[in-house]
Amino acid sequence: MLVKEEDLQNTLYRFTLENGETVEAKGNEEIEYDGEMHTAANLFDALKEGYYGKF
Repeated sequence: MLVKEEDLQNTLYRFTLENGETVEAKGNEEIEYDGEMHTAANLFDALKEGYYGKF
C-alpha cells in the first residue's frame, strides 16, 4: 500500500519495550532497533506481521 508522507507524519505509533516502557514516534521518524535504523511505520508493520528479521 502506498502511503503519503503527510499521512506518515500524522500517524503516531506506540511501541512497548520489554521493560514496560512505552515509546511513541510519528510514522516517518527514524528509530534505532536491533542496531539498525528504521522508520516507525516500517518497523511497526514488520513486528506486527511477524516478518522482522526474516529477510
